Amino acid sequence: MIHRLWSRYPDIAPHLEAAQRLLAARAHLRVPAVETIVQTQIAAGGKMLRSGLMFMLARFHDADNPDLVTAAAAIEALHLATLIHDDVLDGAATRRGQATLQPTVGARNAIYAGDLLFSVYFELLAQAAPNVRTVGVNARSMHRIFLGELDQNAQPPEPLSMPTVHRYLRQISGKTAALFALACYEGALLSGATRAEQQAAKRYGRLLGMAFQMTDDLLDLTGDDRLQKPKREDLQNGVATLPAIYALQADPSLLPLLVQAQTDVQVQAQAAARIIESGVPQAAELAARYTQKALAALAIFPDTAVKRDLLALTQALLARQQ
Repeated sequence: MIHRLWSRYPDIAPHLEAAQRLLAARAHLRVPAVETIVQTQIAAGGKMLRSGLMFMLARFHDADNPDLVTAAAAIEALHLATLIHDDVLDGAATRRGQATLQPTVGARNAIYAGDLLFSVYFELLAQAAPNVRTVGVNARSMHRIFLGELDQNAQPPEPLSMPTVHRYLRQISGKTAALFALACYEGALLSGATRAEQQAAKRYGRLLGMAFQMTDDLLDLTGDDRLQKPKREDLQNGVATLPAIYALQADPSLLPLLVQAQTDVQVQAQAAARIIESGVPQAAELAARYTQKALAALAIFPDTAVKRDLLALTQALLARQQ
């Protein structure tokens, strides 16, 4: 099922449906319990933002290249694999409103299912990549993604410590932005864009991914109750988000409260209120700056209806309330 977001773009929704069908056809596992949950998560789809952006960038040239559907399925396989591994690390019971793997089949089987999806990603990439250089770009993107995950999950050097803004930006540059950048780059590449347009698309995707993650951080504190992700989940899991980092810089005495917030619901509410007061304004300002940089990266593309759609979509994604 394709998210209603793409109903505004009737020329893109069918491509996303084709990519979803292709991934479902390739992601078969011989363990029925694992197969059922993986296929359910593929069908749930989420917003398919990364593959959707791939087609949005491709619209400047040739969005009907069949290799784009294969590349989009590859991107979705890579994204789902990283999410499955994240769910194991976080002990998450649901994802996209659906049950995750490890509560039913165990962490070991969930990890192997994620690994199998990585192999599906490489199989699809081998079909879609026009040359070895493209494979190299994908390999470097995976490298950055995994470095970002390792940065986030590494134990802090001292107890009760909080990363700096610089370290946070380095983390999300890999954890979130690298896959956005890869998707946008491949959309430009496979549609026949110039080298300069390919690099602009990659820069746009990276900056958008950075702003997107910052917006997610804000929504963890300020989003409404319709969010599939529970509010204050990052606080509960001890994730160092941008608003928390800014709030701690303003008041280092907040740190013990943040540690308590992982186990005490009442303390979570107190910590959230403190962060909203002193950390959210700065985080929102930085997200807005990255958004403007992302929009500026599109300057190389002609001022057409395609570009106006992309600009509007960018602003809508980063102004979302859920």
